[in-house]
Amino acid sequence: MKSVYFQLVGGAAGDMLLASLVGLGCPLKHLKKEFNKLNIKFSVKEEDIKGHFHTPRKKLSFKGDTFTHYKDIVAVIESSGLDKDIKENALRVYSSIANVEKKVHKATMKNLHFHHLGEIDAILEICGFFIALKYLRINKVYCSAFPVACPAPATLQLLKGRKIYAARYNYETITPTAAALLKEARQKDDQFSYKECSIGWGQCRDKDYLVAYLFEERGLDKDPVIKIETNIDDMNPQLFETLFDVLYKTGAKEVYLETVLMKKMRPAYILNVLCYDNDLGKIRELLFKYTTTFGIRYQKYQRDKVISRFLVKKTKFGKIRFRVAESDIQKQVPEYEDCKKRAKKFKIPLVEVYRQLAKEA
Repeated sequence: MKSVYFQLVGGAAGDMLLASLVGLGCPLKHLKKEFNKLNIKFSVKEEDIKGHFHTPRKKLSFKGDTFTHYKDIVAVIESSGLDKDIKENALRVYSSIANVEKKVHKATMKNLHFHHLGEIDAILEICGFFIALKYLRINKVYCSAFPVACPAPATLQLLKGRKIYAARYNYETITPTAAALLKEARQKDDQFSYKECSIGWGQCRDKDYLVAYLFEERGLDKDPVIKIETNIDDMNPQLFETLFDVLYKTGAKEVYLETVLMKKMRPAYILNVLCYDNDLGKIRELLFKYTTTFGIRYQKYQRDKVISRFLVKKTKFGKIRFRVAESDIQKQVPEYEDCKKRAKKFKIPLVEVYRQLAKEA
């Protein structure tokens, strides 16, 4: 499993992130080929610069069409020939930016104007980021805390709940594009081990640079989470179904209920939610909004997870995804949703699908 860790030494911008991924091995030729699928006019200039520590680096700059309306950018991406997953990721990022810009400028989606974010470089940086991740087969994106100086209002909105620190620079260290691209990246401030590692650089000014580490995780993944709990004894249990859906869509890793007896032997539930620390604020807000509780409690837990990946295998039922351990532990488990679909298609019990797959293993 390949992962990338962005160490934001002096800040981050879209071109810096993309340049670092080019430095990690995504060819500019491949990016241009994919950019052609957007069906817009563009040009890409690649410049060799001497960066920090006098190491040779690449700087990317773009020219081409400009789209000032959010709806026009969406139309360009939706009608393009880019892969479905790249389209979805790019649109998700633009939607995130649009929502904060709408809030900052008190506009509506219908009349929302983009300035820099509607220019060709922003479109190519956002689409190119996901094109490069896919080419490099990167499954996880990590980043350090964000050094913030001279931030745009949209950047501050996008970085809500993330780890930041005040940087003493007289320039905008984190652009809205970079903030939106790294908004959902897991932040690491602890040590991590790797089997092999490559380095890519993204540079703007001498102090304004980032380092991208491409590495392969193996064995156990140290995965710290927050466990949130709350006792509920006055809520219709049927309402938990909607709550579970909302929590998972918002970033919860696990959600489950325990039945308990409270004072005066009243039956009740303990609602448990596991999430990453950067999602704590959103999860907390949802718990107060969707349940009858007036208080929650939470604490940090350290999880050890076996590193795994999905492997598509041909079986007698067709192609089925298996979760396979990427460590010395030999383990593979067929994906439940795939098995359920095959059971329905072949009109056999789900347990029979599992039995047959076990025989083929």
